[in-house]
Amino acid sequence: IIGEAFTAAGFGDVEYEQDHPTLILAKWQAQPDDPAYDIGLFERAPTLRAGAGGLALPLTVEKVPNLANALPGAVAENGAGVALAFDTIDIMYDKKQVEKPITSWLDLWRPELAGKIMLPGMPIDGAIVFTLVAVARALGLKEEKVEEVLPRFVELKSKVHSFYSDPNQASQLLERGEIAVAVQYSARIGQLMKRHDNITRATPNEGVPAIPYDLVVAAKTRVPEAAQQYVNLALTPKIQEQVCSTILLNPSVSGVELSEETLKYIISDQSKMFAVNDPVVIDLQQGWLERWQREVQS
Repeated sequence: IIGEAFTAAGFGDVEYEQDHPTLILAKWQAQPDDPAYDIGLFERAPTLRAGAGGLALPLTVEKVPNLANALPGAVAENGAGVALAFDTIDIMYDKKQVEKPITSWLDLWRPELAGKIMLPGMPIDGAIVFTLVAVARALGLKEEKVEEVLPRFVELKSKVHSFYSDPNQASQLLERGEIAVAVQYSARIGQLMKRHDNITRATPNEGVPAIPYDLVVAAKTRVPEAAQQYVNLALTPKIQEQVCSTILLNPSVSGVELSEETLKYIISDQSKMFAVNDPVVIDLQQGWLERWQREVQS
């Protein structure tokens, strides 16, 4: 979607490679003056690490004019990156098995759902962290108090069907009717909803954590102007509409008109999405994950 438009506009050619964010950062650190990739696509935590480590080229409105239209939370601290789009962590469920709609994160503890729930497990650390933050919010707790939520999940684990190490596992088990409820990425829920009328998302009343998928430009890219042009193009309403309607994500800039068909499969009310306190989460998440693996998932 973006690469072909970039070439058609006469900005140059684009080559894509798939790599894990941790490895992208490692390669940038190993060769900061000759980065393996000019642009990386990250969740917010590695974006902030790249910025703090001097590995990200700060993005500015002067060089990337469409930053001026970015929605709240789209631009990372100090311009280290900007969201191509927003995903979330939400709850999906099978309406055939769950008669009473799920409206709260705390509904995961409803007795009738025992044995029918699937939760994220390691190494899907991002989904675990966002689930903990969301439940903490439902209990009126901020990110600094997330550890207080872990005993609740220790109580719940005997009622959990299983923990997934790949988000595809949750989707497949829900499709087959082996589970009734699962915590899942919103874009994946949307794809299931397109195929199955009985599967829906909850989007709890307390809200869902917004997950920005950031475009981050390497600090010493050999083609800074082209890289910034790429980011600017990605933030145009036309490109945003195509990206969001294809992957079923939420736009990161204002002025994007999405079709009624697309709006059926994404979170059409973006006020339901809340920004996570990323610096606090990055500082504390390792302790949360260790306890989750030891006390909840084990």
